[in-house]
Amino acid sequence: MKKQTFLTIALMFTVVISKAQSVPNGSFEAWSNPNGYLVPDDWETLNDMTTTAGVYTATRGGTSSDYYLKLTSQNVTGMGVMPGIAVSGMLDMGNLTALSGFPFAFRPAAFAGKWQYMGNSSSDIGFVSVYLTKWNTSMQMRDTIGMAMQDLSGMEMSWFNFSIPFTYNSTDVPDSCIITMSASGANPEAGSYLYVDNLNFTGIIAGVENTEVTGTFKIFPNPANQDIQIDLSGLKATAQQFEITDLTGKVIATKQTDGSSLQTISIGELPAGNYLLRIFTAKGIVTQKISKQ
Repeated sequence: MKKQTFLTIALMFTVVISKAQSVPNGSFEAWSNPNGYLVPDDWETLNDMTTTAGVYTATRGGTSSDYYLKLTSQNVTGMGVMPGIAVSGMLDMGNLTALSGFPFAFRPAAFAGKWQYMGNSSSDIGFVSVYLTKWNTSMQMRDTIGMAMQDLSGMEMSWFNFSIPFTYNSTDVPDSCIITMSASGANPEAGSYLYVDNLNFTGIIAGVENTEVTGTFKIFPNPANQDIQIDLSGLKATAQQFEITDLTGKVIATKQTDGSSLQTISIGELPAGNYLLRIFTAKGIVTQKISKQ
């Protein structure tokens, strides 16, 4: 379906979770109107396909500052019944499966939010699924690290707070998350609906300590007001990319490495505060807090 005193601080990096990352546009307050119809930012739906028939299976509910996503399976001329489906990334319009998600390097305990739903009949059961994956460089494929899934049997016709626990089959930390929400199952029926709002991750589950694999490196100065220098000579794995996020996990800046052991990243344009610096390597992701003065 982003000179400083020369105070050098040696930082031991471990694959840890400091705070659960937010779901992109999880409150569905951000919408765009690129082609004459509304679409929720950071989510892909079937609207681009069904607009030719003037039908939309994903619409905006609520009022300003309190919007939510309405997914409704509908009969579309020339297409049959199309499910109300949304993916936090890219959606394959042909087979209605997720093609991609968003960067995510945490191990939350549960996926939560609030919803309303009802199937047109007892045989049309919608679902919510969340997959946490990690790229396997040896096998050139994605490994599933954990998942949270729930079928939408029965009905919830008023707002209900839900929490779906994650099941983990690996102690690794993921690098990507894919959320799929559908008002219908394999054989969609017109009229089935799923309304969702305030999506988030809750709780913390520790991953493996990974310093033996990734080693240590130095960062200076920290705090900083313009540039930070990163000494990668102590790493046991080749750094591939740097990423700066805020404390909720929102990506602020990215930079590819140039292959040298000493890297410079500018943070001069960032507002003062605390951020997370993530280094992607072939053997895992390491994360540490940095401060902008």
